[in-house]
Amino acid sequence: MKRKTIFFSALAIIVCILGCIVFLSINYDSTEYVIDDIYTRDDSIPQGTLYIQASDLTLDDPRDKIVYPHDGYIPNELTAVRVAEAVWVSIYGEKIYNQKPYRINLIKDSIWVVNGSVSSGGYGENAHIEIRKKDGKILKVFMGC
Repeated sequence: MKRKTIFFSALAIIVCILGCIVFLSINYDSTEYVIDDIYTRDDSIPQGTLYIQASDLTLDDPRDKIVYPHDGYIPNELTAVRVAEAVWVSIYGEKIYNQKPYRINLIKDSIWVVNGSVSSGGYGENAHIEIRKKDGKILKVFMGC
């Protein structure tokens, strides 16, 4: 009886050890993370090592590091109209093209406002969209009078 207990205990330990080895070999991330305070950037760092500078570890807002084009991502009326049409078609369908010509305004050199024209009868709903010039963020979209 004592031999069986020892045998099964040893077997359980071996199975646990093998399971841990298999688990670690499957889930082990072999990428090294090197901080520039520890190593210098030279050929002594192995190939495939992810190099992290200490400055990358700050808790600054990542949006502070985004570099925008000088005129923004929506630099002109044509780009604003193309973005507006793409958004409107996805929401309202192809009927949006019946609202041409569009009225386009740039407010305070930062927000494009694009409006569809009211139908020939003078009454009806027209599309409206506001797009931030700097990053192309859609601020408002609606169909109204």
